[in-house]
Amino acid sequence: MRQTFVFNAPTWVDEMNEPGAFTLDLDLLGTFDHPTLLSQGGQSPPFFKAILDSVGAALPQAERHTFHGAGHIPHVTHPDDFVTVAGSFIGSAATARLA
Repeated sequence: MRQTFVFNAPTWVDEMNEPGAFTLDLDLLGTFDHPTLLSQGGQSPPFFKAILDSVGAALPQAERHTFHGAGHIPHVTHPDDFVTVAGSFIGSAATARLA
């Protein structure tokens, strides 16, 4: 895992230096009218919750799920739980679309 982070560090620095890296057009995002799943790890840094709160407010139809005990990458650390939650969400969205 450490090797992956070290290998990708230059890309991360480039992304952080991108002029729009920390901007989010919530008004434009609010025009998205499809089912959306917002997820986070229960151990994610606090600023991730604040970001999801803002995104969730822009997308009132969005569903949220917290993977308790997981960090920022629950799809890596809790893959079985992630597949279960995402699969259920996708199945529900597909069923609703067909109805």
